[in-house]
Amino acid sequence: MEPIKQTLKDPLFLAWKNRCIDFMKAYQDQEINKMLSHCAASCEVEFIPLGDQGKGLANETGRAIWSSLIECFPTIDNTVHSSVKDNSSVRCEVTIWGQQTKDFAGLVSKGKTFEEEHIFIFKVNEDGLIQKISVDWDHESFVRQLI
Repeated sequence: MEPIKQTLKDPLFLAWKNRCIDFMKAYQDQEINKMLSHCAASCEVEFIPLGDQGKGLANETGRAIWSSLIECFPTIDNTVHSSVKDNSSVRCEVTIWGQQTKDFAGLVSKGKTFEEEHIFIFKVNEDGLIQKISVDWDHESFVRQLI
């Protein structure tokens, strides 16, 4: 009987995955500058449910949205459930939750909490930095939990 041999995973994917997990850890720690340190200067972000208002550069649009979320939901936190290679990107399934303490994007704070599944799709460039982030979630469910 021979022992089962483990095969090494794609080292490039492991580097990409680590970069994306480090980004999510910085988000969990509410360290926006550290989040953005994992991104290329030209990194684009797209918060899909927000349409055109949710598209732009990570250092501008992303920074504004993440800053507002952290300010209005100071207990915001996340758990990454999976991180898989999806063609030339990394797909992370994440639960995000927190308690609202300030008005956010037209939602008056009632001190309620939310818990919502999110999909983050990260594209990583040849330098190993995040080049694009797409984020999707059930926005109607998010709003229902807070009103």
